[in-house]
Amino acid sequence: MKAANRLLLALLTLSALGAGMPALAQEKADFRAMYFNRLDQNKDGFLLLEDLQRIAAKEFRRIDADQNGRLSLDEYTFGIPGERQDAIDFFTARFQRSDFDGDGQVDFNEDQAYCVDFLARADANGDGRISRDEFLGVGGN
Repeated sequence: MKAANRLLLALLTLSALGAGMPALAQEKADFRAMYFNRLDQNKDGFLLLEDLQRIAAKEFRRIDADQNGRLSLDEYTFGIPGERQDAIDFFTARFQRSDFDGDGQVDFNEDQAYCVDFLARADANGDGRISRDEFLGVGGN
């Protein structure tokens, strides 16, 4: 199965899980909770910088459709169903925050630096890891 098809299938599954949620705020919280669960691959309830950067590197290579080492917003959000505005908003905000030099594209180093920035913002207790509550408590991405 092609990577784009796998992403679309995963996002459609997320869409089905979120169907019927009455409030946009609840949808955003639910999406972020599901996203944390996907990132927490060893299911210990925490994310480390190494986890974030490893997963981000794998995703970066997968979604860099033209293999130019830079991601456009279209590449970054490709395959997210239009009815999942919460996911589109989440990844658009993440893209914008990752574009440290403001050139409208995210290169690999910016993507990895985003992980460092996110950990610094999310790690409320300074223990070097992000709990689910810390992840959900971060404003923006």
